[in-house]
Amino acid sequence: MKKKVFIIGLIALSVLGLFGCTSFFNPTSSVDSPVKTPLVLKPSDPAKLTPPESAFVPPIADEYIEGQIIVGYKEPGALQDAARYVDGTVIGEIEQLNAGLIKLPGDLPVPLAIARISRAALTGELQGIRYAEPNYIRRMIQPVQTDELIKSLKPMVYNTDADLRQYQWGLDAVNAEGAWNYAQGDGIIVAVIDSGVDGTHPDLQGQVIGEWYDAWNETWVTGDDSSWDAWTICPDYPLREEGAHGTHVAGIIAAKDDGKGIVGLAPHVQILSVRIFSPDALLDHSCRYSYVGDFKVAKGIVAAVDYGANVLSNSWGGKGYSQLIKAAIDYAIANGVVFVVAMGNSSMDDVEYPAAYPGVIAVGATTPKNERADFSTMGGWISVGAPGTGVLSCIPRWWEQDGTGDELLYDYWPGTSMATPFVSALAALVLERHPSATPYQVKRLIETTATDIEAPGFDRESGYGLINAAAAAAVGSLPPDGGYLEIYVKTQSGISTYGSLLGGVPLRYADVILRKDGIDRYFGQTDFDGYAGFGFPYDPNTGFWGTGAFYGIEPGTYEVIVGGEDMTWSGYYDGWWGRVANRVTATGTVAVGSGEFATETLYVNTTLQVTLSWPEDDDLDLGIEVYDPLTGSTVGYYTPKTGCPYGTFSGDAQHGGSETFTLTDPHYDYAIYYIVIDATNASGTTTPSVEIVQNGIPENYGPYSAAAGSQYNSSGWPDWWETQYDPIFGGLIPLLGVAPGGPLVY
Repeated sequence: MKKKVFIIGLIALSVLGLFGCTSFFNPTSSVDSPVKTPLVLKPSDPAKLTPPESAFVPPIADEYIEGQIIVGYKEPGALQDAARYVDGTVIGEIEQLNAGLIKLPGDLPVPLAIARISRAALTGELQGIRYAEPNYIRRMIQPVQTDELIKSLKPMVYNTDADLRQYQWGLDAVNAEGAWNYAQGDGIIVAVIDSGVDGTHPDLQGQVIGEWYDAWNETWVTGDDSSWDAWTICPDYPLREEGAHGTHVAGIIAAKDDGKGIVGLAPHVQILSVRIFSPDALLDHSCRYSYVGDFKVAKGIVAAVDYGANVLSNSWGGKGYSQLIKAAIDYAIANGVVFVVAMGNSSMDDVEYPAAYPGVIAVGATTPKNERADFSTMGGWISVGAPGTGVLSCIPRWWEQDGTGDELLYDYWPGTSMATPFVSALAALVLERHPSATPYQVKRLIETTATDIEAPGFDRESGYGLINAAAAAAVGSLPPDGGYLEIYVKTQSGISTYGSLLGGVPLRYADVILRKDGIDRYFGQTDFDGYAGFGFPYDPNTGFWGTGAFYGIEPGTYEVIVGGEDMTWSGYYDGWWGRVANRVTATGTVAVGSGEFATETLYVNTTLQVTLSWPEDDDLDLGIEVYDPLTGSTVGYYTPKTGCPYGTFSGDAQHGGSETFTLTDPHYDYAIYYIVIDATNASGTTTPSVEIVQNGIPENYGPYSAAAGSQYNSSGWPDWWETQYDPIFGGLIPLLGVAPGGPLVY
């Protein structure tokens, strides 16, 4: 095994805690006295906070299921321990992934439960916990409406005996006829992880396995029709397509070639239906909306893998980074199963999961003109494009023609949901030709045989281009395999209570991004141990428990970036949201070779310089209070008059001027450094200003009006980071009376 260690200094990520339900949090110390004179704010830096980049910021609230959390563990007993710690109950478990679902007591919010488990895992109160996270919501990627395009192609078709091949422009675009000279999907099972499949459809009879997995109820069901009509359950529900979505996907993959109806790109494939979107979800939410949580999705993925599926086709997604879903994908990949997923229909450069996980084949949509569809989501993690506008395929037999009562059977739908099954089918053709191919080799073969349709080479719009099924199926030899990478992120200083025991504190919930050729290509996230494994977490080559796995990544040299909004889950403040400045850290590079397992240790280190200035001929002091949120106690309060073991002061200015504190190494890490305007020794009112330079980013505060004999903790400054990125609604909002405390120093 190849091991490397290098240092990335300067984590440019400032996290502020929001504490309790009072206006200001004041730690127990000599400086927690309230502000005695109202501070007069004169804004000096209105642009203190740069809006977070989309690549770092997943929406949080309203995107997870209330009353539940997911916990990953090392030993089964740890799951029960975690449940007891938050007075919860274990209501589900996925032993293959060492993860469980905990139901919380009714009065405990999800962020607070995660915070308590997170803190207890670091302090040692809880042993064997790998991660705790929300049960994030995933939604079906709905077809988009492009009626004009449908009319420009062909009219609707209803004759069940007609040969509809002529209306399938997508098969021509990907050179399907040429591919069938080499393979048609014999012996390959493609699992459609979706809303169910109507195996009684004329084009799908005999193509669908006679049992399917109901992820909502976590059970196998006998039968070949798992589709459902939303209108028979909820007549006013607007999205009738929801129960038909999986059937449309299945037809694109495997509709049989019998001279009637349509034909799939892999007509000899067998379809396994894994239903994650269920009518039970509609009923559970009073017919208002439907979604599925990560736990049930992971159950479905594992069930498909254990059944023996070779390819998983996924046309769903959501914003939250989930350690559980990543582990489920890695479980599939480690078992040789190809994971294909839709990019989404946002039309923007937008991060959604599972599309942004490494190791998957993320698919965008193209048009009959061989251009990127304008609705297709873009991003550095896109792999290829496939036909996704006006795609004709099967719909369930219960869907009737308007006004006739006859079965509709076929419809034109657009979306990356329709592009994805083209690639799933192509993966099946490749696997028939190359049964020993790894998921990365299948992915890479599809990419290298694709036809450029945008910029030459790789681009964020269409990846490596439009798939060419004939070219991919014709390849006689496989490309080299991908690489593995596991990154351990910890603080460099290691002086704090827990750092001294660990030789540096692991950074949990830190985003780790691999950037290649200036484009963010792979995303991971550290677990409680500080590991972000870009490889399956249970790989026998390592004893680590990494959970954000970079598995099967393209060999080459990458720039590494550590940081991100998900640090707000770190939970050192009893669950109240911390504020993240979201600034890119200093970076390093890592090289990964084909078939290589590389491990990297990244040390992050805060730089901090604070300058207090005042024009009056009077004695002010710059105070620094170091507070350990894990122990709930103050480490010490320091001024130029006392000195500080974790930094230096420029001098004690007793007649006006300025004083500067500079953080040095080693310093007390994972601690809040409250900044105090100390007017204890002043004889009159002064007008101080403060400049804070953290990780190279300057911010200016004041001037203020400071009364003699007072101490002004940064937690009470009226302009002290008075806005934050709102994880509920997005955008910048006031803190609504709950003030943060001070910079979190690593």
